[in-house]
Amino acid sequence: MPHYFRFFALLLAIAAPMLLSAGCQKGPPTGKVRGRVTFKGQPVKEGRVTFLNDKQGGAAEALIAGDGSYAVPNGVAVGEYVIEITPLVEMKDTDPGKSPPAPVEKPAPDIPKKYRMQGTTPLRASVKAGANEFNFEMTP
Repeated sequence: MPHYFRFFALLLAIAAPMLLSAGCQKGPPTGKVRGRVTFKGQPVKEGRVTFLNDKQGGAAEALIAGDGSYAVPNGVAVGEYVIEITPLVEMKDTDPGKSPPAPVEKPAPDIPKKYRMQGTTPLRASVKAGANEFNFEMTP
């Protein structure tokens, strides 16, 4: 057997385990996140809860169900988050015959404006590994 075949076999034997283990690395630790969103004690009927990590980057979101509950479908990276609660968006023909339909926020009187933007929302959450429940009570 020529020496370069033995060299290649040796190189493959050394490199293969390292390449395989690189693909098995896990991402950052995560937590499962769920809870309820209310306004003046009543459940918010629809909308979106968004977790924004402004220090490490990243975000996660969930839709609000009719009873005010939400559950982020995938794990949320452990860390500190700012929480936005926003209305759903629908496509609307705002200028019939002159422009195509555009995305417009649905009316949501139970989501005050201050909760809709990262710079004004007072809501915060600290996600830990494992199960997390965050209930958000909004006020006018």
